[in-house]
Amino acid sequence: MPAVSANKPGVGAKRYRNTGSYGSPSWTAQNYDRDVTLAMPWDTAEGGTRATRAKTFIKTRTDITVTVVAKADDADAAFTSLLDAAFNPTSVMDCLVLNGLITTEGARGVRGEFLVNLDSDPQEIDGSIYDTFTLKPVWTTNAVGPSSVVMGASSTPTFTAL
Repeated sequence: MPAVSANKPGVGAKRYRNTGSYGSPSWTAQNYDRDVTLAMPWDTAEGGTRATRAKTFIKTRTDITVTVVAKADDADAAFTSLLDAAFNPTSVMDCLVLNGLITTEGARGVRGEFLVNLDSDPQEIDGSIYDTFTLKPVWTTNAVGPSSVVMGASSTPTFTAL
């Protein structure tokens, strides 16, 4: 299906957690996430020559960070999986973060195995608790690092190592 020019509503994006094996993933939508932010700023190195007085650059490495704000709900497996991973120093979470549903052709994002940190657990007297987690990629025997993802027809992902 050809792309259509339109705004992308944030509510239509999803973070998925793999509840299967790395090689045969079973993607489960994490519906209690409130906000998910994917950041991929690149480090750069100067790549100039005398052909121009302007400095030119090349991309070297990217610092991928996924920030998740999730509703604190001890009965929700998605929330408790984040909390458990944050409290366990060796736990790794396999996630797929997309700017659309996994069934949306053209949805983009990243897949990686991540370490999970609990950044804040605000417990205001008049508030509802939403915890903030940061996910950072980790090297494992499954994958050297994260991959970019583009969803194709029939929910078929194309992975490209970063």
